[in-house]
Amino acid sequence: MSVETRSDPFAELERARSDYLAVSRGAGMYASEDDHRRAEERAWDRLERARAQVARLRPEGAPAGAEPASS
Repeated sequence: MSVETRSDPFAELERARSDYLAVSRGAGMYASEDDHRRAEERAWDRLERARAQVARLRPEGAPAGAEPASS
């Protein structure tokens, strides 16, 4: 994860979403089903944290893709 991604919650959300989908679809890349399940849980937790961070920044009632206005 780059410094830019960590400082931009919207970029982090997109990266977390992308990573979750890659893990979810990549079951065959893991040594066992249990390894895949654990990786998927970690990716999901990261996605949920990123969603929560963006939700805290978004004005009440704003659409999901809306970023706050720059000052």
